[in-house]
Amino acid sequence: MRTRLLGLATAATAVASGSALALAGPAHADDTPPPIVEDYAYPGAAQIFQDRAIKLISGDGHILLAKCGSEANMVEVHAYNSADHDPDPGHYCFRITGAAGHLRMEVPYAYQAWAGSHTAQATVAANGKNTTVPLVKNGWTGIGEGTGTDPATLLELNTSS
Repeated sequence: MRTRLLGLATAATAVASGSALALAGPAHADDTPPPIVEDYAYPGAAQIFQDRAIKLISGDGHILLAKCGSEANMVEVHAYNSADHDPDPGHYCFRITGAAGHLRMEVPYAYQAWAGSHTAQATVAANGKNTTVPLVKNGWTGIGEGTGTDPATLLELNTSS
């Protein structure tokens, strides 16, 4: 009888201390949550594509599409984009939220970019060739047709402090 009471006391202590799973046996596969994997996909990208006709693919969260004129010192991009349904079509502004940032995108017919006080680079594709262009601080930098070459698609923005 004493052994049985000792066993019940041990089980009660295990349940009280949170060790109930050890007594219940192994967990089933249905009890296991799915793994958390960050794919860095841009949130709301499908709606942005529908409204603004640009693809925001992925990034680190430190370069975000914003309303132009809502803040000072954003990275701005101009593009010929007749499919953009914004009141200011072809004018895209990006808020920088960290010391460094990265954003993959597709902005067709981009022709110039303004980096504000940020150190920034733009990667553009023209005629099947990708080129990385350093953006001038506090000034406009021509890209694509803005440099007198063929139309270009802006593929990436990278910023650093």
